[in-house]
Formats: sequence, C-alpha cells, structure tokens
Amino acid sequence: MKIVILVILSLFPRFIKAQEKVKDTLFFSYDSNYITTFNKIPNHYYIEDGHDINIGSFYFTEVQKIKNYKTKKREIGLKEFIRSSKFYNENRRLKLRDYELSDYLENYVIFLVKTEDGKKSYIQVEASFEIE
Repeated sequence: MKIVILVILSLFPRFIKAQEKVKDTLFFSYDSNYITTFNKIPNHYYIEDGHDINIGSFYFTEVQKIKNYKTKKREIGLKEFIRSSKFYNENRRLKLRDYELSDYLENYVIFLVKTEDGKKSYIQVEASFEIE
C-alpha cells in the first residue's frame, strides 16, 4: 500500500505540469499617439482610452526589452484591437472596461513592437490595472 501511495505522489508533479496552460503571444504595434509614458514611471505604458486613476486605469507594465526577436507573427494595431473588442463601447460614458480588458490580456504574452529607423525592438509587457 505504501508503494502505491509513493508512486501516486511521485506522479503528482507531472499531473500538475500537464495542467499548465500555454499562453499565446500578441504583438501590438507601438503607436506613440495612442500609448503614453511618463518620466517618473517610464516602465508603465498608458493608453489613450484608459480612465482616470481615481476610477481605475488600464496600462501595460514593462517586463523586459528585446532587440533581436525572431517571429513570423503579424503585428496588430493596439488602438484597433481595443476599440473593436467587447471591452469597448463608444456609447457609454466610460467607454473602456479597463479591469475586464486587463483580466482578459493576462492570458497572453504581450509585446509592443517599436520601429525606429527601420529596426524593430520588442518590449515585453504585462497587462495591469490600478485604482489609486
């Protein structure tokens, strides 16, 4: 009986690892007209459609910068992605449901792709939401 229990317990970590969900990757074009950064917090990327910090605000937090990243995936326009999503409603006073968007994007690995002088740099970010 002890042997059976030990065998089952030794297999348990493998079962847990099999349950981990592999995240898909999204590449968003960095649009300086839509994304804003501030000198005091340069690793936070705020979007134009985000709300006031008192209500709660969606932003991206920088994880790391990568200069040479090889991918064949196409970049998506961030503004178009957000405005065409179920989290955005032009007819509401608060057009973007920031918290729901942040919750949704937690399931993805996200890169902001910045093009300068024909060279691409990749900023890996995480979706964040904050009420101050």
